Parts: sequence; structure tokens; C-alpha cells
Amino acid sequence: MVFMDKRRHRRDFTTTIAEYSFTHQHHGDVFDGIIVNISESGLCLLTTTFLSQGQEIIIRNGALVASRKANVRWAERYRDAYYRAGLEFSR
Repeated sequence: MVFMDKRRHRRDFTTTIAEYSFTHQHHGDVFDGIIVNISESGLCLLTTTFLSQGQEIIIRNGALVASRKANVRWAERYRDAYYRAGLEFSR
């Protein structure tokens, strides 16, 4: 079986700490995660907080020029205490 990568942009693999918050929260809760890969159009985030498909978050990190809004495209359980989510940057 051949795996076809349907991504529009090349991914760069990394292990970079990031902070994120939910756009709908007004009390400023900030969560930590790890970016495991990033591209021009999005990233994959490893976190201990479950993210739901369709949620919008604001992500901050030194690898990004500025804070960026992103939409959760998919999320799944990853190992015992973690979740993995694919995020697409908002335009």
C-alpha cells in the first residue's frame, strides 16, 4: 500500500514548546503544548488538554512570528495522558 500525503505544504518536524488559549474564553486561561510539526498552513500539537474538531484557538510560540489563530481540523488520543491535534491556521 502506498501512502499519499494530501498536504498542500511541506511539514518541518520539530519539538517546540507552545502556549495556546481558546478564543471563546475571556478569563485568559493559557495551556501548554508541544508542536511536533509545522507548515505554512498549520501544525500538529501534542497536549494534555483535549481539543475538539472545529474549535478555534490562539497559539503563541517563538517559531511563529506572532500569535496565530488556528482551527482544530482533527484530534485524537495519543498514548496515556496526551492528545494530538491537527491545526489549520486561520486566514
